[in-house]
Amino acid sequence: MGKGPFTGIKVLDFTQFEAGTACTETLAWLGAEVWKVERPTTGELGRHSVANPDKDSVGFVIMNMNKKSITCNLKSAEGMAVIKRLVEKADVVVENMGPGSIERLGLGYEDCKKINDKIIFASIKGFALDSPYANYPAFDPIATHTGGLVAATGLPEQPIKAGVSVADSGSGIICAMSIAAALYQRETQGVGQRIDVAMQDFIIGLSRAGWEPFYDTGKPPRRVGNGMPLEDVGPSNTYPCKPFGPNDYVHIYCSRHPGSKQFENLCRIIGREDLLSDERFSTPRSRFEYRHILDPIIAEWTSRHEKKEAMDILAQNDIPAGALLDTADITNDPQYLERGMIVEVEHKELGKLKIPGFAPRMSENHVEYKVSPALGENNDEIYRGILGLTDEEMEKLKNAKVI
Repeated sequence: MGKGPFTGIKVLDFTQFEAGTACTETLAWLGAEVWKVERPTTGELGRHSVANPDKDSVGFVIMNMNKKSITCNLKSAEGMAVIKRLVEKADVVVENMGPGSIERLGLGYEDCKKINDKIIFASIKGFALDSPYANYPAFDPIATHTGGLVAATGLPEQPIKAGVSVADSGSGIICAMSIAAALYQRETQGVGQRIDVAMQDFIIGLSRAGWEPFYDTGKPPRRVGNGMPLEDVGPSNTYPCKPFGPNDYVHIYCSRHPGSKQFENLCRIIGREDLLSDERFSTPRSRFEYRHILDPIIAEWTSRHEKKEAMDILAQNDIPAGALLDTADITNDPQYLERGMIVEVEHKELGKLKIPGFAPRMSENHVEYKVSPALGENNDEIYRGILGLTDEEMEKLKNAKVI
């Protein structure tokens, strides 16, 4: 088995919270050596929670595995001098600071390019640099609201944001993909470049399916709860299961395509083949029209089963169905640990944690998961090993609180 595809690539990481950290963690899982730059004493803003200010948060651990932590006061002349030496050694710089922050520090793309003209410099922001909103602050829900996702999500009378950080992690992952492409282009064409990812623009791209109904009807897609936003079709809903806890549901969707046997199979499984001769349920659209009659019939059957049992019965009979799995379901199901989607790491403060791993599977990239680094854990390794700083220089920087 080969080494990670980015083995030998060095990434200077000025990221915090989720969008940027998801990007650099992805690069680290692919074999890159990631030097995470943090503030001395306090670390990045997402390292500690308000509830536990002296302990790494689980959120930080999840987003910063396989990285190396170095501390540096970027507002000091000595710290800036050290970091610029690392820019010279790096292949990639990634940042997701507030608009204009990295430039005010003197570490923007043009600054880094003067030091290393082959540098790949990636920025993740809420809005595009040429957007009228470029200087607006933004977090995940701002991007999903302005990118079309929330307008298409929820009930007709109530838009609902996504319950996971689609804009944050999604922007980070597509940024990592763009960095991979830029590294290949540098290899083949000899050029470095700047990469700008706007979370709003990423969400607009994810929302692209909504343009079909927009052009069909002249209106944006309606919010249809758990139904299909592209077309009125039934059954397509989330149905209750026993023991009727807050996440005891199964989603069932039968294809709208001509010739599909999925609704026929569903009627057979739930013991209601009589529905097949009812004109009200003869087409996907008519089933949507009479969903107030059809959905309770389906719910009566699902209510006799637990959600995973219902999923198994339906899916094994070619009926698309998905149990509503929450974090507890996934963490406690051994299959995810066995196949590496959930990984177990041990943190010296938090103990053993089961957390999500790297989703793609590559035959020549085996990820050896390493827990997130302690603050400044790799100062000696990077500053001495990469820059060759002496004991005296290291001591001087420590005493001056530069590192």
